[in-house]
Amino acid sequence: MRTQHRPRAARRGDPAQVLMTLRPPAEWLLTSALRRVAQRRPEVFERLGAFADAAFVIAPDGWPVVFRLAPQGASSGVQVRRRDDRSPCAARIEGPLGALLGLFDGSLDADSAFFSRAIRVSGDIDAVMALHNTLEAAELSLADLLGLPATAGNAANAALRFVRQAAAAKAAWA
Repeated sequence: MRTQHRPRAARRGDPAQVLMTLRPPAEWLLTSALRRVAQRRPEVFERLGAFADAAFVIAPDGWPVVFRLAPQGASSGVQVRRRDDRSPCAARIEGPLGALLGLFDGSLDADSAFFSRAIRVSGDIDAVMALHNTLEAAELSLADLLGLPATAGNAANAALRFVRQAAAAKAAWA
């Protein structure tokens, strides 16, 4: 009987492969959350203006995957892609996961994150500014980003605050 040869990375639990396996539920959860925001607050997406059909890549540092965000109102979507995917997009925003989440939920000032180089932006800066204005108007919480009900959202928001404080403390000791 012949055994099938698998690439070494797959045998060792390649992180990108593991995350790509979880792609369908992650995409469903994030897309649903974005569409719920569009349903509750459709006017927020009007702030995108000329970039209403744009796609943005959100790339957490150290992650083998990126998130392709298409904030197009009721037809919004989020796709999980391999980090090396270079499909066309209006802009790519990179940085530590905590900083990127902070941009989305408004707990991190986008201007200071950009100028301190906590995040890195490539592509159309006007598109990024339109996305920033849209996110600011949306007033999202972590619960909104994860599509959680309000009761679970309070716990998720508290957990995120704890993670951020722990990361800040670790950085201070480094």
